[in-house]
Amino acid sequence: MPIIQQRSLSIYTLFGAIQSAVWFFVLPSLIKPYWAKISDNYTNQQAEVLLWAIGAPYMLLYMLVAALPPYFILRNVEWVQQYKISRDPWPWLSSKKQSNRDSKNDDDAAAAKQRQLFWKQTYKSILLDFFGLFVFIPTLVCIKTIVWPTHVMSFSMEDFPSPSIQSATTLLSMGIIHEFGFYWTHRLMHMYPSLYKYHKVHHEYKQNNVLSAQHFHPIDFLISIALPAILTTEIVRPHGFAQLQFGLWLLTANFDDHLGYAFPWAAVRWFPWSAGTDAHEYHHSVNMGCYGSKLSLWDWVFGTDNVYNEWRKKRWSLVD
Repeated sequence: MPIIQQRSLSIYTLFGAIQSAVWFFVLPSLIKPYWAKISDNYTNQQAEVLLWAIGAPYMLLYMLVAALPPYFILRNVEWVQQYKISRDPWPWLSSKKQSNRDSKNDDDAAAAKQRQLFWKQTYKSILLDFFGLFVFIPTLVCIKTIVWPTHVMSFSMEDFPSPSIQSATTLLSMGIIHEFGFYWTHRLMHMYPSLYKYHKVHHEYKQNNVLSAQHFHPIDFLISIALPAILTTEIVRPHGFAQLQFGLWLLTANFDDHLGYAFPWAAVRWFPWSAGTDAHEYHHSVNMGCYGSKLSLWDWVFGTDNVYNEWRKKRWSLVD
């Protein structure tokens, strides 16, 4: 019996939609009472630095730490494991293919080597994560906000966006523009060897887990992450809270991209044109196509998802 896929109409679609509704309708009401403390005590420049140079790294760190334990706690829960995208075992687990003593020894040796490489890569990920979160991102934010203040966001209470068609249009515009920027910077990183030498650091993970979400070379981060974000801010010019709201969606989608599981109840995968989690997993495994991340729109427009669509049909046709 086929499992329920992302973007397939089911009870999970409703659950994903409810999560998104909380993000859009409830989050402003929760944050607004505390927003005056920011607008009254900090200038717009100071508030922007506070939000993105200090707040964002700690949000990322919290999400990273919170997401790791379930990999070990739920590894033997069959209902969860049916949504695992790759059919290969996690690299920190031993292979279960044991037909005879010789093959068992070979499997054990291969598994031990794979685990050794994984933990070495994990150590590198931790170093990259901490450098990116607490050195590189704060430095970029300070440069953008203080040295090159082309657009400083408003943090005023008077302009605080409440749920409305206007705020929905703002967030939708940010999503489409940001994804367009990410699609092309990401695609260019694959097209030119002079750029790919930086991007290949992220592709050291062939099977994704949450550690791979922030596993970037700083040059890659600058081109494919920072530039689309700046482009979006400069064009849309959102209120500081709208930027925070959009940033939370990006962070959630980025971690979901690298979970290694395609859960149908994901808050960022239930609606049309959302990119499936397995699309980014496919991209990592074959190193081509599916250059978008949060939306499948631009891959569809430019025809870079055709092979993935065929792969997806085969992958989810049967339950393991």
